[in-house]
Amino acid sequence: MDDWSGYIRFAGGSKVSASLRIKATVVACQALLLVALVVSGGCGRPASLLPPSHPAATAAPAATAHKPPAPAGSPSAVRRSIGSTPTQKSFSQVRVFFATDRDRTSQSDPQKMFSGKRGTLSYGSCDVAIPSEQKTAKAGSQAAQIRPALRKVVPRDRDAFMSQLRSAIAKNGRRSAFVFVHGYNVSFPEAARRAAQLKHDLGFKGAAILFSWPAKGRSEAGAFVADETDVEWAQPDLKGFLKEIAATSQARNIYLIGHSMGNRALTKAYIYLSSERPELAKVFRELILIAPDIDADLFGRDLAPQLAASATRTTVYSSSKDPFLKAGSRFQSYRRVGDSGPMLTVYEGIETIDASRVNTALSGHAHPSDKTSVIADIYHLIREGKRPAERSGLQTVHADSGQYWRFRAR
Repeated sequence: MDDWSGYIRFAGGSKVSASLRIKATVVACQALLLVALVVSGGCGRPASLLPPSHPAATAAPAATAHKPPAPAGSPSAVRRSIGSTPTQKSFSQVRVFFATDRDRTSQSDPQKMFSGKRGTLSYGSCDVAIPSEQKTAKAGSQAAQIRPALRKVVPRDRDAFMSQLRSAIAKNGRRSAFVFVHGYNVSFPEAARRAAQLKHDLGFKGAAILFSWPAKGRSEAGAFVADETDVEWAQPDLKGFLKEIAATSQARNIYLIGHSMGNRALTKAYIYLSSERPELAKVFRELILIAPDIDADLFGRDLAPQLAASATRTTVYSSSKDPFLKAGSRFQSYRRVGDSGPMLTVYEGIETIDASRVNTALSGHAHPSDKTSVIADIYHLIREGKRPAERSGLQTVHADSGQYWRFRAR
């Protein structure tokens, strides 16, 4: 008997290598499978078995259309909230003008255009998509996790910036604007989102302006110490910027709003400007300090008397529950101006409000009628110019240290 190890006899009687025969069989089977798939439209077959050139090989599986949404707060959910294209019905676009002394990177991506390093003062505008209240009101739903999205950043030279800012201010009969200075652990995109959210939630008809200093956008001790240094470094740039918009923007009413550590630069910039150019300082109607991360003793000694004597009224919203003030307290040894409760300090000539019963983070949707947010009181302060005793959401407190106000219990 012939030795057929490694060979197979065909009908014609010839011998063929077994390995070649196996390869031929595989090719024939793939050809038959391809024909069957073409005839059936490829339905129900794994795309991985098809050759790369076949359309069905690159098509998304049918099951993808029914894939459940990513859990709220997961990286994919965050990417979708930032990167998905908003529809006109569910989003509104808010324009924010900005000045920043962050370093400009070489990237055109709005999320990466400005770093946490020091740079020269630059200007521009950005567009932020704000989700509608209907989409955020459904607690527990995926829509409730959708955040404002920074869509576009357009750098401008100084002259073009001021020209556009003047046009935006002129469109409002009151010729108003607000300047927002963010706190520590905030990146440029996050700062732009908060400024836009503030304009949206307040229903502010004037121009929204952001001053963004080079906060690192990180919460560890090293970043906090660096932010403490950089917010002081940025103060002269902020003073120069406030001087510029007061002198050339043609605004008649400018409101200054600071949060957390950003109040360190804002208070000093305002004091130095009002000392140098008191005629310009008159355009600033309100100085609003939210959870100010400032040493309380230094504030009382060096800053409060000058603020009380200025033409601009100063309001302090104190809350030890503010997440940014609370996070910074890990690295502090002394009480802060923003502390509430037993640590709350009252300064003569400054209106102090205990806001520990409401949200002061400025990071979520609020409404002037929402009594759970500091936005409700700021609305009446800016829109109507009412003092604390005239605002229905506040109650007067008489303490040994002096009179202050607090939000009514809900």
